[in-house]
Amino acid sequence: MKRAILVSEKAPLNQDIKSMLPLTNYQVLATTDNGMEALRLTHRIEPDLIIMGWNLRGLSSSEVLQNLIVQHLCPVIVALTQEEHNVLSEVIEADAHHVILYPMHVLEMAVAIQLAEHRFIRESENTKKIQRLEEELKTRRIIFQAILFLIQQHGFSEPTAFAALRSQAMSTRKSLRAVAQNVLKGIWLPSRD
Repeated sequence: MKRAILVSEKAPLNQDIKSMLPLTNYQVLATTDNGMEALRLTHRIEPDLIIMGWNLRGLSSSEVLQNLIVQHLCPVIVALTQEEHNVLSEVIEADAHHVILYPMHVLEMAVAIQLAEHRFIRESENTKKIQRLEEELKTRRIIFQAILFLIQQHGFSEPTAFAALRSQAMSTRKSLRAVAQNVLKGIWLPSRD
């Protein structure tokens, strides 16, 4: 079974969620109504899901939600009562993975969990893609700077400078980026033939 943390001060909500979660292959490992405690539990338990209500003690619900979303440890579902509809825009702005209204049925909970998990996985994949693309861009900038350095300081043509970097990378079994960094640091300069 997957692990969940329940962060809510409403006893009826807690009881309903605790009874529904086993039907969705989750078990509640911890329950708290304190925002600071929720963050501590999240780091200690490393849950697969967090379901939180509103009006927590300690840190405000908004701060807890923002912290959980920024840390990106697991999907976060916010359960609101009908009286709390006025905070819906705040919850959406904080980027909760899903919002569910209490009282809810088991099927609604199962759908909410699947949607939250799906959104969390998508966010994780997109974050990895962005990091990979940023790294590629950094590499291209370094290579471009090295080529520009060879053109301006040593009179190479652009194709000759790139060919020299590529040749050095192949002969030393280093990446093109590592060779370009060596050029920029003055560790290696190609000879002009």
